[in-house]
Amino acid sequence: MNILILEDEERNANRLIRLLKDIDPSFRIIGPLTSIEVTIAYLRANASPDLILADIRLSDGLSFEALKEAPSFVPIVFTTAFDEYAVQAFKYNSFDYLLKPIDAVELAAAIEKVNLNGKTYSDESLRQLFDALQRSDYKYRERFLLPFRDGYRIFNVKDINHIFTENKIVRLFFKDGTSETVFISMDELEKQLDPARFFRANRQFIVNMESIRFLGNYFKGKLILRLNDYPQLDIIISKDKAPLLKDWINR
Repeated sequence: MNILILEDEERNANRLIRLLKDIDPSFRIIGPLTSIEVTIAYLRANASPDLILADIRLSDGLSFEALKEAPSFVPIVFTTAFDEYAVQAFKYNSFDYLLKPIDAVELAAAIEKVNLNGKTYSDESLRQLFDALQRSDYKYRERFLLPFRDGYRIFNVKDINHIFTENKIVRLFFKDGTSETVFISMDELEKQLDPARFFRANRQFIVNMESIRFLGNYFKGKLILRLNDYPQLDIIISKDKAPLLKDWINR
């Protein structure tokens, strides 16, 4: 089986490829393709895959635009981290979907379903799905359920001061000075968090708008950002990102 993967987040793509190889080492994996532009070019120039596993969001937009180039007989299974808004739309339009992080058993079941039944989609069904998602009440992540001792604790997104990653470890830093590790990449978190409240300051930091205490000029067009509750922390904003941050604050 030739399986085309559309995914712009490296960690998710690597996990998906590993799970697919565990299911059947004979699978031929194509990709991951990370953008609409690259996907369209591939679909126009190459033989059709037997299955497409597609993230909803690619680096330059929604994957629906690229998937219009796929033949209607090619099965599509979407992957998404946003069950709150996606589930009803997918069910209504009879598309298969997998929630991130992808579960090995569910992935195997989805592939088995494709092998047994196949799927036939049209441009119209893709359009209806896209419209349903656009109309739905889009909800960004509001809380985290994280392991704690013999159970779990709930952490509210609104209580986050900033998020920091180092050596591929991602930690949530809260306004009360505590922190928690999460096993979600920064790229994935950036998608899950409301962009009206959270800003990707650089590769290492995502900051909460409500936590900003000071914004000042730095060397060579850069900015320096300081946060409430973490006075020892200086976050440097690049020259390229500086105008984006100022526009984001000045809305």
